[in-house]
Amino acid sequence: MADYTVFIYYEKWKAIDQAHSTYQNLKNQQSWPFRKLIKKDIIDMITGRSKYFSHSQKIFPLIVKNSNFSGMLAWLDSNGTLPSEDVWHVEKTVYTINDLKAWVDNGGTLDPKGKRAKEKEKGKEKDKGIGGSRVHKKGSSNQNPFPDILFQNFAEFVAENFNAKVSLSTVLLVLFSMTDNPDLLNLHARQKHPRTSDERKSVLNGWIKSLSRAIQLKLNDKALELFSDDEKSKAKLLQEDLTSPLALKIDKLADTLNLTPYREDRLRTKLKPISYDAIKGVRLICPPSMQCSTLQCGKHNIAQYTKTRDIPKVTLIEGTTIHENAMVLTGECSKCKTLYMADHETASLPHSTDKTRVYLNNAKFLKVGANLWVDRAFSAAVINGMYSFHASAAAYTEFWNNSFGRKTTRRQIWDAFVQESVRTISSVSQIDFETSDNLDIESLTETAYDILGEEGLIRVADGHECSECTQPYKATADVILDAGLNNNDPAAMANNDEGRQVPPLAVNHINPVPQTEEEIDEEQADNTMAVDHAPVKMVVLDGIVMGPTHCAFENCSSDLNNARGGAFCNFHELDFGRRCRHQPEWRKYIQDHSRSTLSGVRRVLKRPNENIQPWQQPLQRNVQPHDENAEERPKKNYFGPSRFYCVETICAPCGVVIAWTKFVKAESPTNILEFLERVYPTEESRPDYVCIDKACLVLARAISLKKWDSWQKTTRMVVDSYHYINHRVTDFLCRKWCNPAPLDGSAPNLVVKETDKNGREYFKRAFNTQACEHLNSWLGGYDSILKRMKGKNFNWFLHVMIFYHTKLVLEKQQRKQERKRKGLGVESDDDEDEEDGMEI
Repeated sequence: MADYTVFIYYEKWKAIDQAHSTYQNLKNQQSWPFRKLIKKDIIDMITGRSKYFSHSQKIFPLIVKNSNFSGMLAWLDSNGTLPSEDVWHVEKTVYTINDLKAWVDNGGTLDPKGKRAKEKEKGKEKDKGIGGSRVHKKGSSNQNPFPDILFQNFAEFVAENFNAKVSLSTVLLVLFSMTDNPDLLNLHARQKHPRTSDERKSVLNGWIKSLSRAIQLKLNDKALELFSDDEKSKAKLLQEDLTSPLALKIDKLADTLNLTPYREDRLRTKLKPISYDAIKGVRLICPPSMQCSTLQCGKHNIAQYTKTRDIPKVTLIEGTTIHENAMVLTGECSKCKTLYMADHETASLPHSTDKTRVYLNNAKFLKVGANLWVDRAFSAAVINGMYSFHASAAAYTEFWNNSFGRKTTRRQIWDAFVQESVRTISSVSQIDFETSDNLDIESLTETAYDILGEEGLIRVADGHECSECTQPYKATADVILDAGLNNNDPAAMANNDEGRQVPPLAVNHINPVPQTEEEIDEEQADNTMAVDHAPVKMVVLDGIVMGPTHCAFENCSSDLNNARGGAFCNFHELDFGRRCRHQPEWRKYIQDHSRSTLSGVRRVLKRPNENIQPWQQPLQRNVQPHDENAEERPKKNYFGPSRFYCVETICAPCGVVIAWTKFVKAESPTNILEFLERVYPTEESRPDYVCIDKACLVLARAISLKKWDSWQKTTRMVVDSYHYINHRVTDFLCRKWCNPAPLDGSAPNLVVKETDKNGREYFKRAFNTQACEHLNSWLGGYDSILKRMKGKNFNWFLHVMIFYHTKLVLEKQQRKQERKRKGLGVESDDDEDEEDGMEI
């Protein structure tokens, strides 16, 4: 018989450990009658110190504490009766303590490079499986494997302890409630195993009872399924009496599943979080349609198109969970030959070899890279992150990689943004987005804006009406002429000039004479809207100075041929792109614009005229007020591209965005008129009031172009309340016709009467004329992102952000209306901007 010397070391180590533990207990109980001992005294009685400290004390505690070495622990406890090769992976007649040390150093084998190791590694790959989840080696030691008992044992426990009619969902709820709470089971097990004299053994402790109560609350009446008919009849169990009996069953199940840190009343190792890798289902990405959707096929079935050997295996991200080796399957209708994928359908065009692709609005997964798919929760989170945090694709990529460890690329995040936004807007617009097959992401972005962008119209805002942007029509004003209020001046504005003297018109201007009540009534009759008694609507216009680059050639706003350093579009690049650039002007341009030179760094880091020295000449710049025409300045060279001047938006007073566009050179009255005519092509579609910071200039321009005859039938133009205060002093036309809330009653639908919480009445502006200013404040957060984008990406990104913003504003309006209907008042976190009224 072989001399298994390793058992001698193991038995001596256990004897020393047990003797020292017994001595400590007797000492703590003051029952030790002899002299005081130390652990070295006990070691000397049993073995030598050298081998104990160099081998036994270093090796055996590791085997006991490490759950991965449980096989070796069982072999040692069996005194060699279990098969040796299954544990050591090498058959020997004698296993020494040095063999055991080498076994531990090799991670649980004496054959790290041999056949056994290869089979073990192959087994790991097999366990990983097709569609299995990624297992991080770094994190595997911080988790316990899922309970791996025989199903027969588990079924016997369920049959003996639960009702015969217990449902699968109830049993799984109890099981996962235990595996999800290893820390609670550790606390419960510790109270079951006292170590000192002042501790008391407690099986029905507060920890296990709390778990029992939580399971009862989740199951409600179904909790009775956890008790047999005999238990219910004998104990006459009621709902409130289930806590302790159920706690005992949970404790018993924990022991059956080995979900306890103790083994044979001996503490082995603390329970760690339970890994679910072993029970995670495989992931197969399939078409969402179960039958062909083309009309001529008559709902024909869809067969698998991909051959088994060609099935691709990809990475799938679901939320924040990463699955490796997910399989992607493609289907085909054998009748019409349409191919069905998880995120799109592809069909051949009649009498052509070209194919068309339809992007599915109901797709559950999206392909965002050659070997990367994501679910809609991930892609929706990309849009939410970019919207809420004004984040670029690069910033979101960095956030994801830092948070979840997967090295996604900026291009994949941008692809997810485009794919998700295309389907979101298509779904709201109730259309199927269709393009040529196999478009690259840049062409897809351009096509998406051409089809879904609708030249800046925000389709989700169609037909919107609410109490903030629509007011009931009033033929007469609530305002009554009162000398005390000083409201007989046509330039007086509600919420601003009650009881105050209105500043007179500047020198060289004629002040309008205050109107009498008869004149006001006559003017109101002349200004009656074309649609009698229809609700009164207002829209607000404004621009923000931002925009992408475009071709530097005069009057050309085409996208650049090369967005990274180019200055011309494809057409003008042929004529001017190859011209010599060795002249002094080119060298000076490079010096002024390069970040690698000192002047370039200063231009990036410093503001103009900041911290200049007395001997330095200040930089002279003419700042253009935003409500005046831009000064045309000829270009000195064509070394760098031009940039769009501003983004102009039309929004309702409640914040809902109706449309947007870009102005190439200036926010001129002519451009504004053309924008309005494009958004409101018919008289029936026009609003009653258009509020612009330069309404007086637009009004004058409309008159000079003979367009006012058409507009005045339906619409009045007013200046917003902020700019009107200054305009009325210098512009007679603005003072007379563009007051946003005249106190003299000449515009009954622009001033309303409200009552404050103290019951006092006051006049209030009917509409929020600063809505676009609030919108521009939000849009400005994207300036650093947008100014670096190509024109095509700029258009789609801005359109998606405005569309998404409008969608959220509409949802917020619906919540407010619902709360108002229920009498709950305004939400506590509502940050709506209302212009305060003044008491009468």
